[in-house]
Amino acid sequence: MTTLHIPIPEGYRSQLRYVASKDKNTDAEILNALTKHVPITSEKNIWTYWHSGVTSMPSWCQRNVINWARLHGSDWTVRVLDTAPDSPNHALKWIDPAVLPEAFVNGTMTGPYVGPHSADFLRGAALFAYGGVWMDVGNILFRNLDKVCWDQLADDNSPYTISTPLMFEQYMANHFVAARKGDIFIQKWHELFIHLWKGQTDYSGVIKSPLVAFLQNFNYAAVEAKGFKWDYKVDEQTILGYVGQVVAWIRLTWLKEPNGGFDGVDYWAKKVLLFDALPEDWAAETIVGYKGEDLFKVFTTKRTADSNSEEYKLAEKTAWRLLTQSTLQKITHGKNITHSVHCGTLFDQLENEGKDSEPGTFGELIRYGSVHLEQTRESIVYVDPVMVDPDLVLHKGIYEP
Repeated sequence: MTTLHIPIPEGYRSQLRYVASKDKNTDAEILNALTKHVPITSEKNIWTYWHSGVTSMPSWCQRNVINWARLHGSDWTVRVLDTAPDSPNHALKWIDPAVLPEAFVNGTMTGPYVGPHSADFLRGAALFAYGGVWMDVGNILFRNLDKVCWDQLADDNSPYTISTPLMFEQYMANHFVAARKGDIFIQKWHELFIHLWKGQTDYSGVIKSPLVAFLQNFNYAAVEAKGFKWDYKVDEQTILGYVGQVVAWIRLTWLKEPNGGFDGVDYWAKKVLLFDALPEDWAAETIVGYKGEDLFKVFTTKRTADSNSEEYKLAEKTAWRLLTQSTLQKITHGKNITHSVHCGTLFDQLENEGKDSEPGTFGELIRYGSVHLEQTRESIVYVDPVMVDPDLVLHKGIYEP
């Protein structure tokens, strides 16, 4: 365990307080514990996936996951599913193969996004079966999950059973989904997504389904209007295929099944606790922009650099903004999706090993602060659901074109 202590500058002392780590084990000890098959004891599970197992995950992602454990201690159980042969946490030891696509179960998936889409298949299944929070390994988490959403989801007097960040309209960001065990919306979301993948080995056929024709007019203008300014190099239909799980979610929020069937519109309106994805999960991009190298510089800039330089000012502003006012920072890859190289891709490169947390950098501060600097703000930025136009509501069965 580190004995590092970074003081809070005077300008931020009202927004942060120092706390001790809730897990005193070394990084190696935490990683080793994550390789074990730990029985379920509650719904307070933090789920994620890495195909070859936690010990072969990129080290910057390992540090993300390790710090989830440090932030929560024994209150929550971090669970890293995988598809490594004979692994104690092989996905099929946790999830019934009958509720997963044949291509995943048989290992016949193809294309560049086998990893992300494998995680998508497991996300809804794990949350429905066991409850908890699913997070992508690229999430640097700054806030205890109880204070993000779980206190409200677990409150019997609260209407909420699900929580997720909202980007725009009904487009959620699936890098963070929390749900109580056995939630019917999560069940139907998962089953619809798996239905879209029936007979498929990659994502390209998903968007051809008549069940997603309702989004045929989607365009990037709606994304940019909400402040998300990635420089996409693929067309809108390709993106919709890539985020097929989000498309399945949107269909449910538009759906009112006839004859007393499932009312997704009503569920979306009343049962889903939403928070604002841009300020809570992508705040760094609002400061440095959407080029991965600019976010990478935030992590690698020395805290002893010239404080009058533009690079230092941006790094300092970004780091303290994240620590004081963000739920998490989602580090993206955007592989073959955008023209720009994303920060996650840069972190993955061998020559950049450890650059996310080198001593003396703002990256080290971000890592330290994600465990030891607790936000004093009482609430994150929640938003109301955006309801579909009544004229567009789908009055049909969930699998009815």
